[in-house]
Amino acid sequence: MKVLICSAWPYGYNMPHLGNLVSSLLSGDVFSRYYKLKEYDTLYVSGTDMHGTRAEFEAAKRGIDVKSLLEENHNRLKELIEQFNIKFDNYTSTESPIHKKFITDIYKKMDKNGYITTKVEKRPYCNNCKVFLADAFIEGTCPKCGYEYAKGNQCEKCGALLEPQDLINPHCKICGGTNIIFKETKHWFLDLARLQPEIEKYVNSHSEWQDNVRHFTLNLLKQGLKPRAVTRDLKWGIPAPFKGAEGKVIYVWAEAALGYVSATIEYFKEDEKWKEFWFGSDVKQIYTLAKDNIPFHTIFFPAQLMASQEGYHLPDSIYATEYLNWEGGKKFSKSKKIGIFIDDALKLLPAPYWRFYLLYDRPESKDTNFSWKELEKTINQILIGDFGNFVNRVLKFLERYYALKVPKAELTTEDKELLDKIDVTSDVISGFLEKGKIKDAMDAVVNICRDANTYFQQNEPWKNENRRDSVIYVGVQLTKALAVFMYPFVPSLSEKLWKILKLDEEIKWSSIESEIKPGHIINAPEVLIERIDIDEIKKKYEKMKE
Repeated sequence: MKVLICSAWPYGYNMPHLGNLVSSLLSGDVFSRYYKLKEYDTLYVSGTDMHGTRAEFEAAKRGIDVKSLLEENHNRLKELIEQFNIKFDNYTSTESPIHKKFITDIYKKMDKNGYITTKVEKRPYCNNCKVFLADAFIEGTCPKCGYEYAKGNQCEKCGALLEPQDLINPHCKICGGTNIIFKETKHWFLDLARLQPEIEKYVNSHSEWQDNVRHFTLNLLKQGLKPRAVTRDLKWGIPAPFKGAEGKVIYVWAEAALGYVSATIEYFKEDEKWKEFWFGSDVKQIYTLAKDNIPFHTIFFPAQLMASQEGYHLPDSIYATEYLNWEGGKKFSKSKKIGIFIDDALKLLPAPYWRFYLLYDRPESKDTNFSWKELEKTINQILIGDFGNFVNRVLKFLERYYALKVPKAELTTEDKELLDKIDVTSDVISGFLEKGKIKDAMDAVVNICRDANTYFQQNEPWKNENRRDSVIYVGVQLTKALAVFMYPFVPSLSEKLWKILKLDEEIKWSSIESEIKPGHIINAPEVLIERIDIDEIKKKYEKMKE
């Protein structure tokens, strides 16, 4: 089986915050590393979303060329992604020539197949700024839930898809004024209404989707789909390839998800092998995103593929997190200095700490708030107290009593029962990860760490010489298993541990089944990870804000 993993594309005009990181890029990396450990033919793709009004706005605000700003941020993003140990097979951008060509070609096919319609409509126009306002730049009260900061395309709070004219008391995000009129302009639309029966059939075939994805999508279908604009009155972006659409570009949301296809084409250097991931029968596609992205992955993107009539494989597993907010439920905001963004996060703590905290507290079933207290607890009590403590004790005892050589052992029923838990835990972790439940999978790793610590403590190998050989032998086997189990979540720790264990084989999921034989000599142990002083980190953060 081939596995294609696609993470929602971060915007190029700014740095992602911790919530963006865990919902898409980091979660996708976990699935990619897991399926590669299982030796599936796995490809992981994403890229920087370089288009949209916000990019133009940020460049103008800084007085620099939009392309220069975005290329600089894209390169910085790639560096940060690598520093977080997130390993893409292809991390590209929507400015890629292959992406632009693919967008042009697929929209021509949609148009030829009769799924693109036109309509003269009234779009928001700011009389102060003398520009049509893109959806992100008109803000007002949501007519569905009353949220005061809904954007022109969607309410972030209730998720409702909106049009700018739906907003109550709208204002321009560029100048802050309310001198907005709705001015006539011609736009091109994807006819979602015509595609609704096909989309419903597709959605109904995925009863396994997690609740937030399924309920949100079914609710939108129940309301009835309407044609959705795919063009905007902008200068920056991919020119719309429709007759009479000169001066218009493809709307940023109408091209970004299609980048999953173009990124795959780019990876294979336009060789026909890319089609095995998009047209093959034995393919599993996984998408990682935040909940506000659900409709674009369950309705809009599949509809685009359907409209091409090329027979594309449609998205399989769609794993959408709830929101990670800042303390007190505040939204992250770089301009207001609220929250931690990924460029600053690494100045506070190394990547392994962030990966473990964010994935262990991943907002899978409800919105969660970042908490300094939880960060301290997750690192010091769980990562170090449960995982690090056990591994360190086993390796130190092996050095102290056995000169780093794994002892022979006569195993008792108690020893065998703990070793049997390795296979059980392996199945449990696999089961959770293959359903998109990263948090539950990490809980399973922590649970076997706790069982191992209890076993070590109760058998007292520091004074019980009769049990020492068995306890240390069992501890070594568990240590190797933990290195494999932790690899999708905190790969640098696993790789460090693998080197200490002096194992020549590559880390694979099947490594769990093999024994580290008696007589094997490991390398001298070293500290894997150190405790954190949360007060010092908070002080550092406050200084950074200043």
